[in-house]
Amino acid sequence: MTSVAEPPSHSPTVSSQDASAPPSATPQDKIKPFEFFGRATYASHADACMVRDTLAVDPELRPEQVTRALSVEGTDFIMKFNAADVRTLRAAVSTFCDLLALVTRTLEMFGQGN
Repeated sequence: MTSVAEPPSHSPTVSSQDASAPPSATPQDKIKPFEFFGRATYASHADACMVRDTLAVDPELRPEQVTRALSVEGTDFIMKFNAADVRTLRAAVSTFCDLLALVTRTLEMFGQGN
């Protein structure tokens, strides 16, 4: 994912990084060594929370293969995925990003509280 130079008011600025082992690696991370970390910046804390709450409803389809953690820091929506293999990680992140794009477009269309 890449950063957007000048996002509209509700469009997130998305960045990601690939880290082999975060400083706070848990035993679960060692079982699922492949990681994706992404951050999307929204116009407000409320928008980021709405995105998190909307996407947190659906559990991972294969929790034994993939784990995800969703959180909000300020106006940033943060997502972290760990998977047992690269192929599973790619599929999980790709599907999640499709849903993230849908939620973001919906937020842009209807706005917070409209």
